Amino acid sequence: MNKEVVFVLEPDFGRVTVEISQSTTNAVDDLANDFGRRVNVNCAKPAENKRHLPVLQPRYAPREQSGFDKFSIWLYRLYHNSVVDRPGRRSVVQVSGCSIRCEHCIVPPTHRKENGKLVSISSIVDEIVAHRDEHDGVTILGGEPFGQPESVAELVSRLKNHGFNVTVYSGYTIVQLIHLRLAAIDYILTQIDLLIDGPFISEMRDGAGEYRGSRNQQLIGR
Repeated sequence: MNKEVVFVLEPDFGRVTVEISQSTTNAVDDLANDFGRRVNVNCAKPAENKRHLPVLQPRYAPREQSGFDKFSIWLYRLYHNSVVDRPGRRSVVQVSGCSIRCEHCIVPPTHRKENGKLVSISSIVDEIVAHRDEHDGVTILGGEPFGQPESVAELVSRLKNHGFNVTVYSGYTIVQLIHLRLAAIDYILTQIDLLIDGPFISEMRDGAGEYRGSRNQQLIGR
């Protein structure tokens, strides 16, 4: 299996982010000692709970609350400061529920919708807006985002209204999504900035390239 080291330079902030795949904790610690002070950042599957930033689980707004948001989404977690889920530093909305269930998926707890929480879309958007100076855009992944297309379409609409760059990961191919002929899916595909499509295939993971889990996956931008 290939081992890759990716350096992300942020001269405006005086930061260097190092992404290491298939490496031991000791190797990561040795590299951190060479570079100096370390701040761990998030990715879709942190190595250990103590090695990533806290995540948010927004609460679903009660109906009696003023300004009730009727739009909700099944959310596994929301986290910030990811550098592996699209170029730049991202806030990431990770939804729960997936019918594709790729073999050797790195986040199987997201397969069951009930492992997440039904939350208001407004609470997610408010959290992302509050951190807008700390990221370059938003990535939506899962689970399977297109498993709840109406909710994701509403989320995408609100994020784009705030001017955010939006990327969506899907286990479906773009051809499969188009053939579903659903208005919500068509809206998502025409509004987002990047789709990373296709199931994860473990036999094709070597040499997949940046932001992809396996070589079959495509980066499709507008």
